[in-house]
Amino acid sequence: MGYSRIERWIDWQAEKHGVPYVKVDPNGTSSECPKCEYKGLEEIGYRRFRCPRCGFEADRDVIGKLNVRKRGLRKLGIKFSGGALTPLTAPQMTDVASNRWGEPMNRPEGSPRPLSQRGGQEFNRDL
Repeated sequence: MGYSRIERWIDWQAEKHGVPYVKVDPNGTSSECPKCEYKGLEEIGYRRFRCPRCGFEADRDVIGKLNVRKRGLRKLGIKFSGGALTPLTAPQMTDVASNRWGEPMNRPEGSPRPLSQRGGQEFNRDL
């Protein structure tokens, strides 16, 4: 699905559910401090930035997300009060393995069972 098609779908879903939709220019969102709006963040590690003015530190994607949110709220005319500008403190899952063989799966009622529970046959040879 192309970007413009996804954008139209999001706009349609927002209108359908009564949610305001605002398009925000993402340029420079990862290089501007979301706390003090200083434009000169220092890279302190892989994907991590720190503001030399206020000391705010976070992953560049978190910084970008906070700035996109702030720009969107401004466009809607909602006063940005700051809120929680601290990055997540819980350890993040970075290497998530897909369901391995033998682990139980939560399947909806009536969904097909795995081949191992059907005798390993992919199709009926009698047809």
